[in-house]
Amino acid sequence: MPDVIWYLQITVDRKVAYPNEELFASGILYNPNSYPIYIGSCYWYFTCYPDCSPGVNQISNTIYPNGSIVVPPWRLPIPNVPEGQYEAQVSFDTWSWNMSLQNWQDLGRIYPEHGEPFSIIHSPRLRAFISRSNHDVDRPIVESIIYVVQQWGFDTHTVGINEIENEEEKVPERIIQEIVKSDCVFAIATPRDVSSIPAFFRTLTWLHNEVSFSYLAEKPTLLIADETVLLDGLTGTQQIPTIKYSSRDLNAFLQRLNGLMPVIRETILGQLYQKWQQERIKEIEQICYQSFLAGMVVQKKLLLEE
Repeated sequence: MPDVIWYLQITVDRKVAYPNEELFASGILYNPNSYPIYIGSCYWYFTCYPDCSPGVNQISNTIYPNGSIVVPPWRLPIPNVPEGQYEAQVSFDTWSWNMSLQNWQDLGRIYPEHGEPFSIIHSPRLRAFISRSNHDVDRPIVESIIYVVQQWGFDTHTVGINEIENEEEKVPERIIQEIVKSDCVFAIATPRDVSSIPAFFRTLTWLHNEVSFSYLAEKPTLLIADETVLLDGLTGTQQIPTIKYSSRDLNAFLQRLNGLMPVIRETILGQLYQKWQQERIKEIEQICYQSFLAGMVVQKKLLLEE
């Protein structure tokens, strides 16, 4: 079999796609050889659907020397998956014409070396305040959790990490400002202070303070806590949704969190929309009230003029 059977050019109708949209992939297949090749079926495969079998299109066409054919396009519904770069790939059942034997030689299904990349991102972008430990010992767990969150359209902000306050006495005020600016709060409770009586770890005061303020500010808040942490105060109530993880089996938790993120994102968007509606209603009521007062003033003025 020659080194090159065919050349493939794949195109997608956009380089950036959003979940629930449709992406169209197509291609052109070139025959650079001095003999014909025959293409039976083509098999579209997209890496954003890793567990799905390829989509099959029948081509059943001969490509003559130095000729080309258009690969039938494939319409791909974009799934609700983590943000990242994915590929559109296609393979072909291929035969080549054997000049000496004067018949078709079955070359099997041939795969290209690489596909056509495209990116999936989430919109709208959400600003998330991350309440977390800055201790080096906690970084592997904390940053693994944050990475999953970021893949679902959240831009994460933490004072002392990527929001720097140069004046130490203003750090509490800066934390409040960042929570107010955020759309939501993710609080990650890692083991820190141990209580000798119940033999459980207790979370630090800063986590309680930040969660309490986010609750008072009516920010959607999710607490992600190590199973060994004793949650007390507001963090131990049903007012704060909580997911527990085990540091001994972090990979299993990260897979579970990744599976929950579509629901978490939709829940947060729903709460934000509901809050937006309430604010608009208040604005409309205020406008109506002011219009009513203005009308009363005009009416009173007209009566006095009479």
